[in-house]
Amino acid sequence: MRQLTEIELQEIRRSIMRKEISSAEILMEIYDHYISHLQEFSEDNFNEQLVELDEKFTYGYCHALQYKFNKKAKEDIHQTQWMVIRKYFCTSRWFYLAGIMALAFYVATQARSEKELGVLLLSPMILLLIANISFGYQNFRKLRPIKKTFKNIGIPINSSLALPITERMYFPILMAQLFVYVPKLIFSQIDLFPYLPAGAAMITILLTLYTVSLLEVWKIKSKTALV
Repeated sequence: MRQLTEIELQEIRRSIMRKEISSAEILMEIYDHYISHLQEFSEDNFNEQLVELDEKFTYGYCHALQYKFNKKAKEDIHQTQWMVIRKYFCTSRWFYLAGIMALAFYVATQARSEKELGVLLLSPMILLLIANISFGYQNFRKLRPIKKTFKNIGIPINSSLALPITERMYFPILMAQLFVYVPKLIFSQIDLFPYLPAGAAMITILLTLYTVSLLEVWKIKSKTALV
């Protein structure tokens, strides 16, 4: 196994960039495969083997790999989050969940206005915002070397696992708006304030559970993935 020259590495990168792959995971997997394969051959056979690799890893084949990986990544994040959420209902974590519920209901019952209840609902959203900023920075830091390597690829390079996590971080915002405004539209003639504390507490518990579980998913995936 020989060490490839910088000129050969540049040829490999140019060949791969023509395939216009946007998934960082698929991009690096193909790049590593090219390198490991071509290291087995001499410089005289480099161009011939590079052509053979290009014939195997065609534009269509690479994008099919990318599509399958993106779909699998979404399913993986979904399954992992549900696995984490189910753990909160196990005996070992029951006191942790009960503590969150007790605190949320206590604070909600002490509220004297809708604004105070809004502050309660805002608490998990602030946690989610901080997590989103931290997630974005770490994702940028991990992707930076890859983007530098393929800086002239011409299309954005993103982590396939980062996208479903980012989408899930924005989901609670939509759900919070739904829980807050829809009842007011449907029951506009009814005084809902007596029911708001219990409703706000339940929504806060759900949002907190969702946020904490998503943070744990990020922690799990960050050990082996570009997130």
